[in-house]
This record gives sequence, structure tokens and C-alpha cells, in this order.
Amino acid sequence: MVRPVRAVTVIPGRQGSVTLMDMPEPPDDDGPVLVQTQAVGICGTDLEIINGEYGSAPPGQDRLIIGHESLGRVLEAPPGTGFDAGDLVVGIVRRRDPVPCPACAAGQWDMCSNGRYTERGIKGRHGYASERYRIHPGYLVAVDPALGILGVLLEPTTVVAKAWDHIEKIGHRAAWAPEKVLITGAGPIGLLAALLSVQRGYETYVFDRVIEDRKPEMVRRLGATYVHRGDLNEAAAVADIVIECTGHVQMLLEAGPRNVRYRITCLTGISAAGTEAAIDP
Repeated sequence: MVRPVRAVTVIPGRQGSVTLMDMPEPPDDDGPVLVQTQAVGICGTDLEIINGEYGSAPPGQDRLIIGHESLGRVLEAPPGTGFDAGDLVVGIVRRRDPVPCPACAAGQWDMCSNGRYTERGIKGRHGYASERYRIHPGYLVAVDPALGILGVLLEPTTVVAKAWDHIEKIGHRAAWAPEKVLITGAGPIGLLAALLSVQRGYETYVFDRVIEDRKPEMVRRLGATYVHRGDLNEAAAVADIVIECTGHVQMLLEAGPRNVRYRITCLTGISAAGTEAAIDP
């Protein structure tokens, strides 16, 4: 007997189509590991999909189950998969393209060069915002049980983990001894970037326009310094590393002196469509 699962779905490209509904039990072809969803995160990509701006359903289907930031608990896992019932897990989002391109062939799906990749909850594959899902063990990441519900932050943390990985690879090509880091934006991505900066021992500044509310206190609890708009130029002038987490690139390009040496600036997001940013190199 096929059991339905409750899932959050949309008709891609149709605004206002988001709904909670019954969907078929995930098929065995999706993988041998059965996972019960514990939590999902909602980010800007999800909002764009819900607003009909982005996303595509699996081939031959009208609806897409959304949700790519997830935390689940294993219900069933065959021997040899590396997982056991009860394990906390996070599902990887992207799948390599079938051709594959050189990047995908090397296992670097996030650098796919021909755009034929698929992504769970975003592009051509159902996501994790359902009661249960199936998955191949190679696309599962085990989560320390001590993290509990905070494990749902693993997927968005990979954005800034990759940013730091690339910053450090580029920096270490030469003599490099950074001390101060500026993070622009105290949203979820900015706070996670600051967390990884503080863990690395850097003097960390987080810039945001909010004066009150929770952001300043969360930054201080991370061990970083909160910076308001009027202090941006001063903070940018001493930063060895800048991680941009707002999408407002022009503001960042205009901040600080133009003769900075050995600074690495990393853009983690993109501006809205049609937005232009210019700088005299």
C-alpha cells in the first residue's frame, strides 16, 4: 500500500501556488536510506521559488516539493550504508549533471560549468520539505547529535565554509598574515561567516544598518564587534579580509581606501537582477 506524505509544494513559475498537500511516498529509486524530516530552513531562494521567480519540477511533474536546508533522522538504512536508524543527517542539495562536465566529473558539483545539474527542492528534484524522503548514502552528511535542531544550519553554513576555504587557499599563495575581518550583513549568512571568523581567531567586525533589535547582541555573543553605517569606512580601512553577505556590492566597493594591499574580498551572494555596480580598478 502506497502511503501519502505531507509536503510543501509549489507549481514552479506560478505565484501563490504554495500549499501543504499529500504527495506519494518517496520512490525506492531515490535511494535506500529513508529519512524522517525534523526541520527545514526557509531562505531567499525558497521565497523566490514561492513567488514564481525560480525553480523547476522533476521531469513529467507539475509540482515541486521545496526545501533544501534540512535536518532529518534516519528511519531505515540497509547494512553497509554507513548509517543507522536514529542518526541525525543533512541531505546534500546538488546532484551532478549526467554528461558530466569536467567539474562534476571531478566531484565538484557546485562548480558545474554546463548548468545541467539538479538540486533538491530547487531544480528538477523534489526537496526535503516533506514528512519523509529517500536518499542515497553518498548524499547524506552525519550530524553530531549534540547539535540537535541546530543541525538544520549545516547547509547554509556550507556557503561561508566554502568562502573561507577559497579565501585561505588564495591567501596562502603568498606571505599572508591577516588579523582583521569585516563581514557586511548581520543576517543568517553574515552571522555564520562571523562565527567561522571568530573560530579562526580573527578580530571580527560585522556591519549592518540595524541599530537595535537582536542583531547587535547576537554579534557580541559571537565574540565579534558590531559596526553601524557611519563606522563602515573605518572598519573597511583596517580589514584584511572582507566577506560580503548583503548583495549590495556597490556600498562595499565604495568603502575604505583604494590602495589596500593583500586584501581578499569575497562575495557570497548576488544583487537583484538588473542591479549594476561599477568601480574604477
